Amino acid sequence: MVPVDVPASSHLFSIALGSNIFLQLSRFLRGLVGVVSILLITAICLLGQSSVVISQVYGGGGNSGATFRNDYVELFNRGRAAVVINGWTVQHASANGSNWDRAFVSGTIQPGGYYLLQLAQGNAGTVNLPTPDATAGMNVSAMSAKLVLVNNSTLLTGSAPAGQIMDFVGYGSTNTTEGNAAPTLSNTTAIFRRGGGCNDSNNNGADFVVGLPVPRNSASPLAPCFIEASPLISAAGVVNAASFEGGAIAPGQVLTIFGSNLGPNQLATLELTADQQSISKSIGGTRVLFDGAASPILYSVAGQVSAIAPFGLAGRRSVEMQVEYNGRASNRITMEVQPAAPGIFTMDASGRGLGAILNSDYQANGASRPAQRGGVIILYATGAGQTDPGSIDGRIVAGIGRQVQPMELKIAGVDAEILYAGPAPGLVSGVVQVNARIPFGIPTGMVLIELSSGGRASQNGVRVAVGEE
Repeated sequence: MVPVDVPASSHLFSIALGSNIFLQLSRFLRGLVGVVSILLITAICLLGQSSVVISQVYGGGGNSGATFRNDYVELFNRGRAAVVINGWTVQHASANGSNWDRAFVSGTIQPGGYYLLQLAQGNAGTVNLPTPDATAGMNVSAMSAKLVLVNNSTLLTGSAPAGQIMDFVGYGSTNTTEGNAAPTLSNTTAIFRRGGGCNDSNNNGADFVVGLPVPRNSASPLAPCFIEASPLISAAGVVNAASFEGGAIAPGQVLTIFGSNLGPNQLATLELTADQQSISKSIGGTRVLFDGAASPILYSVAGQVSAIAPFGLAGRRSVEMQVEYNGRASNRITMEVQPAAPGIFTMDASGRGLGAILNSDYQANGASRPAQRGGVIILYATGAGQTDPGSIDGRIVAGIGRQVQPMELKIAGVDAEILYAGPAPGLVSGVVQVNARIPFGIPTGMVLIELSSGGRASQNGVRVAVGEE
């Protein structure tokens, strides 16, 4: 097979940004050349996804009748993973105000851990706070105010601000809150988030109670919100990441593994090795093991993980799989191994409908941009098995090669000429690029397309848009 118009990875990715053809690929293939996927993946990690919350507020420090000399705000990590808060700020405005002040925080808060931000000191009070994790001169209102945890240093604007807001607490007679306002404070009382900091219903009135101030810092005992359970997986939950069909797996196949307790609550996306040449074998505390050896992993979240089956499975009949999260190993399952188990990536990530296909002009194929009969298309798949030269697990593809297993492509039930079938330049080993010519004489419209590798066919229901010559 002779590669025809194998696109350079940078060109492919620039096309992807405009056409969105890699909607599914981008869910687990980070911008390996510095673009595309990270933009789409981070869309999942937008506002309100932080597990760090404001857990206690005290504004009477140093006032008449106060015990403590300083105001303070306490943060708490109610999630399952450590959170780095470098560059974050705690911002304050008066109850009905629109002008904001800020205090900077930094460091790492462990799951179930507290963080004490010491603020302005008054003239009264007799007791110092416990050793603070950060200090600032910002004043906090003793009765009513708005406090916001922000994951950057940009000052908020307006009385009901928007932005990268991780948590919002309004107390007393404030004009902006999450739900109802938390109770009014005094010089001798603080508000506490219920459950030791674990409660977060996005209703300040329901989540906070009043009590005597008890500031906690990073040295305080951990109070985790979750009792960690071991990961749980099943053979039925291991599917081809392109087709979402289960069954036998193949060397180099991109897999999605469904289960429970597989990773952090927040999506953890892939990381590259120090030399920027390969994908890491651990993300967010998650590893996927094949016969005890870790494989490249693309993303991890509590309910699902994506990993790449080792190319070393070639010639094997079965393999034992496990998922490990934060050192806890799942049950073992045994998966059948076949030389190939192909699946075609699709535009809507469903495994059906319009395929992830480029026309010969590198534009996304679709009803408004069909491929001409006799023209060349480029499609993306996984599960086609071993390559020549042999692929390296997790390596970013720098050149071209060929699939070892015989490859066939049918469009509208007619054999299509395959011009190239091998590793996809610029993507991770295991993603297959197929360049093929649309047969003459087939019907126009949205027609079925099927890829076979080693005699095993891809999923039903994938289509390509075909137009006149």
